[in-house]
Amino acid sequence: MSVGILNRYGLSFGNVVGDGTASNNITVGRTLETVSLKLGGTTFTKAMIEQVRFKANGKTILDATGEQLQAINAYRGDPEDAAYLDIQFSDFTGQTEFDKQVGAFDTTVGIGNITTEVKIAGATAPQLTALLRESARSRPSEAAYAGMMCKLLSYPFNISVGGRLPVSFPFGPSLGAIIKRVHVFHSGNMTGATVKQDGMPIHEKTLAENEREQDRFGRVPQANVYTLDFVLDGSIGKALNTRDAKSLEWLFDFSAADNGTILVEYLDVLGNL
Repeated sequence: MSVGILNRYGLSFGNVVGDGTASNNITVGRTLETVSLKLGGTTFTKAMIEQVRFKANGKTILDATGEQLQAINAYRGDPEDAAYLDIQFSDFTGQTEFDKQVGAFDTTVGIGNITTEVKIAGATAPQLTALLRESARSRPSEAAYAGMMCKLLSYPFNISVGGRLPVSFPFGPSLGAIIKRVHVFHSGNMTGATVKQDGMPIHEKTLAENEREQDRFGRVPQANVYTLDFVLDGSIGKALNTRDAKSLEWLFDFSAADNGTILVEYLDVLGNL
């Protein structure tokens, strides 16, 4: 096929109800860049989407709420539209075509099925449509990123008093995951973060210092979200490659008790994590 980009409707969702989980399948055989969920009906907002989950061959590769996805999109500088929620596998804030496309989901190799689940709560006569942006070609195949896709996985946390909270999530040579960004959705009391790889600090910032640097690169910091962005300038080569890490320490500082969810943007192969 000579067409470089396909923009088309996805298969219809089933069980689109005010309180329940709608689902559909995505036809494999192309490189999936973006899935836009179009919200319609009497009353249906992103805040009413309690969970969006993508599964490939039955394995979860994306898990977030509607508001969390919108905050991540807003951080990247994407314009807000109440009627659309974008799930992005490509990252169009990258510097080069390779930076933009490295996480795009190539469904042509080893993918038998893809399902989308959207958990809805409190809507009235909702309508849900999937709009797909797909490439007819495969993703870039530079050796370090061969076979990888963008994943967005979530990890809850809770700290009962202010102080420093050590957290952990999968990494390392046995997994080979590359981390683009870590988004800490908190209840308002996170004040800074330190990350150490093999004992060496690779990120040491207060909230204000972190957001100032993000502003300089055109990102849009979100309220009650501390984002550790390893690809701040859009260069994927600066992402946190954990393949050679013996240890990773994630230390988050809080001024008072807090709880929330950590969302990690990974570049990873399907079988990991």
